[in-house]
Amino acid sequence: MNRSVSDNGKVLITGGTSGLGLRMVKYFLEKGYEVIATGRKNVTIPEYEDRFSLLLADFSDMRQTSEAVKKICRNQRFDIVINNAGVLSPPDFMLTDDGLEYTFQVNFLTHLMLDEIILKNAEPGRPLLIAATVSPVYRIAEKDMTIYTRASSYSPLKAYSNSKLNLALMCSYLPGKYPSKDLKCIGFDPGVFSSGIYRMQKGWFRMMYRIAAPFMRNPEKVAIRFGKVIEREDLINGAIFKSGKGKGRIPFAENKAVSTFWNECYKIIEPYVS
Repeated sequence: MNRSVSDNGKVLITGGTSGLGLRMVKYFLEKGYEVIATGRKNVTIPEYEDRFSLLLADFSDMRQTSEAVKKICRNQRFDIVINNAGVLSPPDFMLTDDGLEYTFQVNFLTHLMLDEIILKNAEPGRPLLIAATVSPVYRIAEKDMTIYTRASSYSPLKAYSNSKLNLALMCSYLPGKYPSKDLKCIGFDPGVFSSGIYRMQKGWFRMMYRIAAPFMRNPEKVAIRFGKVIEREDLINGAIFKSGKGKGRIPFAENKAVSTFWNECYKIIEPYVS
C-alpha cells in the first residue's frame, strides 16, 4: 500500500487553512495532487485553483461537519486523509455545543467521525492512507483513557495530551475494525514547530509563544518531513513516525479501559455517521 508523493491522487487535509495544515496543502499541490482542505475560514490558492478546494467545517460542531463530509463523499474518494486539525486546550474547562469537552471533540472525536464516514464510502479495493498529526505530549497522557466531563477534574495539559493519545490509538483501532479494507493508518509526530495553535490561550502564554515562535522549526520543513514519512516502505499500522528515518513507536493504553472507551466514542458519533 506504499505510495510515493509523486503519484497523483486525492488528499483530504483537516485544519488545512493555516499553520502546518496549510503548508501540507501547498506541499501536496506542488506534488501534483488534488487537495481538499477543511477549515473555518476561506483560503484561496490562485495558482492551484484547478486542484484545490475548501470544505468549511468547524470541528466543534459534529452535525455541521458530518453533513459537509457526507456531501463531499458523494462524489469524491480519497487516497490520503490527514487528520491535522487541532487546538491547544483552552485554559478553562469548556464544552462544545455537542456537550463534550472542547479539546477531546476537536482534536480527536470529530476526526474519528470523519474517518468513519470516509471509510464507509471508500471505494472497494482502493488503497487508503490515514495519517494523524499527534504531538510529543501524547507520551504523558493518562493511559486509563480519561474523558473529562466536569470542570473540577480538568487540566489543559492533560486534556491536550489525552486527545493526542486518543488520536494515536485510533491509528491501531481503525485497521483492526476494517481488516478487509486496503487501509494503512499511522501517526505523525511533528515535534515542536511554529504555528497559531496558541490562539485560545490567555495573555501571558500567547506572549511567550509569540516570542519563541521565530526560533521554532518552520512548518514548511515539517510538511516536507511528513512527505518523507509516507514514502517509507515500512509503515506499520498504529505506529507513530517522526521522520523518514528511524523506527515507528506504537503507543499503548490500559487494556481494561480501551474497549469501554471505544464503545463510548461510537455511541456519540453513530448518529452523525449513519
